[in-house]
Amino acid sequence: MKKVLALVLVLGMVLALLPAAGGKESAATENASGKPTVTVWTDGSQNVSDLFTALIEAYNARPESTSNVKLQFILSGTGDEGFNARIAAAYKTQQKGAGIDILANNTSTLAALADIAGSKDLFRDIDYSRLKNWPNVTMKPTELEGKLVPYRGTTVVFAYDSKRLPNPPTTWAELTRWIKANPGRFAYSSSGGAFSAFVRTATYHLIPDMSARLSNDPKWAEQWDPGFAWLKEIHPYLYKSGGSVVYPNKNQGSLDLLINSEVDMIPAWADQVLSNMANGTLPPTTKMTQMSDDALSGTDVSLSIASLSENPDACYDFIDFVISPVGQKICLEVMYAVPVINPDLIDSDMKNAVSGLDPSKFAILSIGDLGDKHTQRWEREIATLR
Repeated sequence: MKKVLALVLVLGMVLALLPAAGGKESAATENASGKPTVTVWTDGSQNVSDLFTALIEAYNARPESTSNVKLQFILSGTGDEGFNARIAAAYKTQQKGAGIDILANNTSTLAALADIAGSKDLFRDIDYSRLKNWPNVTMKPTELEGKLVPYRGTTVVFAYDSKRLPNPPTTWAELTRWIKANPGRFAYSSSGGAFSAFVRTATYHLIPDMSARLSNDPKWAEQWDPGFAWLKEIHPYLYKSGGSVVYPNKNQGSLDLLINSEVDMIPAWADQVLSNMANGTLPPTTKMTQMSDDALSGTDVSLSIASLSENPDACYDFIDFVISPVGQKICLEVMYAVPVINPDLIDSDMKNAVSGLDPSKFAILSIGDLGDKHTQRWEREIATLR
């Protein structure tokens, strides 16, 4: 009964987004320009919104573009669950008028979405022959083969201020000792991708069987106890405000603590660190590292065409633009994204900034809908600690 009620509530959110009868045009109709409208759905931090705003503005401004693209952005903190729940509910109830055309997200999140929706058919098969820039793409989907087009790479790292922390920990054991020896100088957020990468890697680091990292089998949840025990162990030594441990909100929350010198080390997205360094928000003494015995997870970030799209053919032109040298330049310059094509094809001085982030060396942790269950357990057992 609870599941039914939850689905009804989420469906209500989806229906609220639909055009009213006699109101705005559906996603499949043509706008004043005579071009079909395509809506991109994604979520994340503000930098993801900034990226798609820039991509869409550049695409729509081109006379040769064959579609008119709009953005439906869900800010993290309303949560990855918000994105997955809305799309899954729309798919399960076949809400064709929801304006859901292109889905953009971490490949692992899209795989979890397929689990929640109960079918990979939520995504249409991609006809790669319709993407003239596809032969230049060197990063292939790590999951959902045949249904995704990677458009950038990304990874979570440990960001730190080398002026205050000249010799950062290099293993998880050293990290534990450093956190305890320096109370209040480490923080991680309560939501967002950096949070997920940190708490899940901390948990799966203590599961010897590496196959668990690419499985949504519920049996692996039975082996989470050591990881949650470790998260409880470090809890008293984390950043505090007013005498109580604080888990900052969203990815930006923990970055703000590092920016303001309130902590010395945090888990953070590499692209967010680089962009904050470029605009001078983070000092030049900021550096990034990984634990040598288990790196925080990275992933390909992909575009897909939803089966709910009423005009799937109109989606290809925008997808092809995003993986073109011009689109990849925007990804690189707006958010320091790791390109999915040979950087030599991109006319940008910034490509050297991400040269050290090799997608082939990213740690992949994709556990499907177990990720939501892991987050829910963290909220019950860790966020409530005093």
